Amino acid sequence: MLHAAVLDHVERLVAADRSPDRAMAILDRVEAGGSLDATDRELVRDALATYLDDAPERDRDAVREILAALSTRHTDGCKSHR
Repeated sequence: MLHAAVLDHVERLVAADRSPDRAMAILDRVEAGGSLDATDRELVRDALATYLDDAPERDRDAVREILAALSTRHTDGCKSHR
């Protein structure tokens, strides 16, 4: 789900004639299993929230869980994604 949401975000940026560079870097980290910093997590939260509207029904609970986990990590001061 995370990969699909960030990829969807990249596609939306390109369609709006905006630079996808930062989102592409995050997508690369997601694909490599790398960690995300606080700024990356902010973009990922936005991408997931947007993706949730169009996500297949089977993915929606997982997207909500990821969003909840990211929100918890944001508020508890955790620096890593993992």
